[in-house]
Amino acid sequence: MRGRRAILHAVIAAAAAIVPSAARGQAQPGEMAVRRALDLENAGKYREAVTAYRAAVAQGAVVQGVLGLERAFSSLGQEDSLLPTLDVLLRATPRDPILRGALLRTLRAVGRDDAARRAFEEWRALNPRDAAPYREYARLLLTDRRTALADSVLTQAVAASGGAREFATDFADLYATMGRWDAAALAWRDAMTDAPYLDQSASYSLMGAPAAARDGVRQALTAVPGTAPAVAAALDRTRAWLELRWGSPSAAWRALSGLPPSDSTAQLWVDFADEAAHLGGVRAARDALEAAYRVRRDPTLALRAANAALSGGDADGALRLATLASAGLDSARATVEAMPLRVRALAELGRPREAEQLLAAYGARVTPAQRRQLARALAWGWIRAGDIARARAAAEQGGGEDEDVVSGWLALFDGDLEAARSGLRTAEEKSPEVVTALAFISRANRAHAPGIGGAFLALARGDSSRASLAFEQAADSMPEAASFLLALAARVAHARGDEVRALTLWTRLVERHPTSPEAPEADLEWARALQRRGDRDGARARFEHLILTWPDSALVPQAREALERMRLAPDSP
Repeated sequence: MRGRRAILHAVIAAAAAIVPSAARGQAQPGEMAVRRALDLENAGKYREAVTAYRAAVAQGAVVQGVLGLERAFSSLGQEDSLLPTLDVLLRATPRDPILRGALLRTLRAVGRDDAARRAFEEWRALNPRDAAPYREYARLLLTDRRTALADSVLTQAVAASGGAREFATDFADLYATMGRWDAAALAWRDAMTDAPYLDQSASYSLMGAPAAARDGVRQALTAVPGTAPAVAAALDRTRAWLELRWGSPSAAWRALSGLPPSDSTAQLWVDFADEAAHLGGVRAARDALEAAYRVRRDPTLALRAANAALSGGDADGALRLATLASAGLDSARATVEAMPLRVRALAELGRPREAEQLLAAYGARVTPAQRRQLARALAWGWIRAGDIARARAAAEQGGGEDEDVVSGWLALFDGDLEAARSGLRTAEEKSPEVVTALAFISRANRAHAPGIGGAFLALARGDSSRASLAFEQAADSMPEAASFLLALAARVAHARGDEVRALTLWTRLVERHPTSPEAPEADLEWARALQRRGDRDGARARFEHLILTWPDSALVPQAREALERMRLAPDSP
């Protein structure tokens, strides 16, 4: 029912678009009846709405009245009640496309397939070259997933009109419904040749393509030499929106980054950044906002890019962009918006002394509240620099609350897990580091763990080699969190490029802790490491082991996808 009502609302919107513009400026016959009927319908009084819509039809508001009756009868489950009205009206105006479309939909709704087919043939016979009957009937058939018959109808349409391009979007929807994703993408490409603005419709239609079919979609939507610039841009936009929805924001940005700079392109980049940030692609958002800034030179865009860079772990980029923004802002905005970003970026880079000098340069313009807040950022900078004593001093200047994120980190470095939990859980934005620390604390199930502080401190200082080794060593003394610590040690080793060590840790985790929550992830990464080394048989065995050993794991689809890719590309590494 909900799907049918959505279709009907789309139909009435389309119908409203064809009402002559001259008629909209003055009251039309039946307009008051239509308004009253809409009010009744919106209130859920469908029987009363039927009466009002009948009155609207009688007073000349045929289009609005019939579409309203279609919706109201559908809500009452009495779709066939519309048929007598349509029969009378079609005798008077047999070529009216709105009435013909309503007849087709009604016959389909009541399951009279043969009658619907005859209604289509009658409509088509009035003008065989008219696209409307083919398109309306094919869409209804696709809604019912009767793809073979829809294909037949569209083939008739092409033969009658003498060309397929007019029905490109219809074929695209048909092929997508059939799972013929390459063909669907090519059809959308044809459609955008005449209508580049269809990029959003194309991406929505194609976003359901499974991973194994996506390379074909990408290829079909890649512009070739000689493609008109507007069409090439539409293809780039379509690929970008698809990559974003497929979880590849960096690939999405690559599709858009080559567009010729202009104000409209800059706005597209800003819109893309909003969507990318919403979906977790903050680094792609940073790149898009910076590109937009270079076109518009709006310091607000540089500030947004700096925020995205900091959220994405790019402190260098955040510092550079916030400094650019400062140059274009008045002193008040620079103090409130740009300077804190620069201080936080310097702190993340382990350059707290420079951050203190920057803060001092702003002097009395910095409020006491800002100083307290930035003192905690400075404390984190001193942690990064390895000076815990100065970090504690800075944290105290910032208020030194027990339930404060920096205080939580300092407590964790001391091995005080209870105090660490109280502080870290106050973080407004749970960074990956905070999430990892809280996850460890929940698994450790103890108040104190003196030996773990050094591991987290090494990680905070950026000494990943020492951190990985310390996490592995801590696993021996904390059996309740051993698998978690081994997985963390492996992740740190893998992130620093030490795949040999990571592989050893993944193997140990799977073999010694097969019932742990981390075992499926370790098995998946073990398989991927073997695949990167060119050991396809070993990788295949690990993927299959994951699927058979943990069939309910959320990682099973990734293992299946990897096996399918190996099957389709047997010679690839």
